[in-house]
Amino acid sequence: MSDERIPSHILGFFVANPRIGRDMLAKKAGISNQEARFYCKLFKIQHTDVKIKDVGIAIWDLHHPFYSKPCFNCLLQVIEDIKPSIFIMGGDNMDFNTISTYNRNKPKLVEGSRIGKDYKNFASDILIPLNNVLSYGCDKYFLYGNHEERIDRLIEAEPKLEGLIEIENNLDLSGWTIKKYKDVLKLGHMHFSHGLYWNKYHAYKTVTIYQKNIFYGHVHNPQSYTSISPIDSLPKQGVSVGCMCSLNPEYRKDEPNHWVNQFMVFYIMSDGTFRYDTPTVIYGRTIVNGKLYDGNEDVCDDKAEDSE
Repeated sequence: MSDERIPSHILGFFVANPRIGRDMLAKKAGISNQEARFYCKLFKIQHTDVKIKDVGIAIWDLHHPFYSKPCFNCLLQVIEDIKPSIFIMGGDNMDFNTISTYNRNKPKLVEGSRIGKDYKNFASDILIPLNNVLSYGCDKYFLYGNHEERIDRLIEAEPKLEGLIEIENNLDLSGWTIKKYKDVLKLGHMHFSHGLYWNKYHAYKTVTIYQKNIFYGHVHNPQSYTSISPIDSLPKQGVSVGCMCSLNPEYRKDEPNHWVNQFMVFYIMSDGTFRYDTPTVIYGRTIVNGKLYDGNEDVCDDKAEDSE
C-alpha cells in the first residue's frame, strides 16, 4: 500500500491539514467515505516515522578559472563536516572563455589560454580536491551548463575536433553521473537544473514552466517564487542559488552586478519531502548549522598544494 500514490488534488488537503479526518476529507474532496478512509490510512503509512534519507550539497556556476577560492575553501570544509551522501555540480563548472564567441577577434582577452590547459587546471584545482574530500559512496552529479555547451557548439562549427575536446574525453569523471545541458535531475520531490532564464522574475518563470520544485543557478543571484495551484493546493517552488565564481572577474572590468556567493545544503526525507538552506559566503566566510567557516585559510596543507 505504501507504494500507492495519493492524487495531487487529494494530497493538497493533507498538506493544508495533515490531521484531517476521513469525514472532513470526504466532504472537502467530494469523495466517498470509503475512499477518504483509504487515503487517510495511506497518508499515515507514508508519512509516519519519517527520517532523513540523504544529505546533499549543490553548487552552481564555478566558472573555473574565475572561481572564488575562499568560497570553494568554505565548501570543502563544510563537506568534511557534514559528509553529504549527494553532491551536485550544477553547471557552468568551467567557463571555457577560450572559445567564447564573446571573445572572438579579441585575442588579448584569451592570451595564453588553451582548452587543454583549462581542463588540466580544473582537475587540479577543483575535481581532485572534491574527489578527495567526498565520502566513498557519495552520489556525485556533474551537470552541464550553457558554458559547457560551448564545446558542443565548437564541434558543430569544427567537426574535425570531435573526439578531441569533449569534457568526458578530457576529465576523469568516473564515479560522476553526467547530465547534459537542459537535463533535469530528480531527487525525491526536488528537481535540479542549470537554469535557462535570466529575466527579472526568473524564479517565477522557471517554476511556471517546469511546474515542479525546481532548483537552479545560471543567474548568479538568489531568488525564489512559490506557486500554488487552485486545483491541488500543493506548493511548488522555483529557487535560484547564487554562484561560486568571483564576484568581480577581470573580464567584467569592475562593472556593478547583483551576483552573490552561495551554495545549497539540502535534506531529502524518506517520504520524498525536503528541507534546504542556502548559506551565503561574505568576505570568504559562511555559517552552516551554527558553525562559522572561514575560507580565507586553506582547508589543510595537502589540499592547498593540490589547488595551487
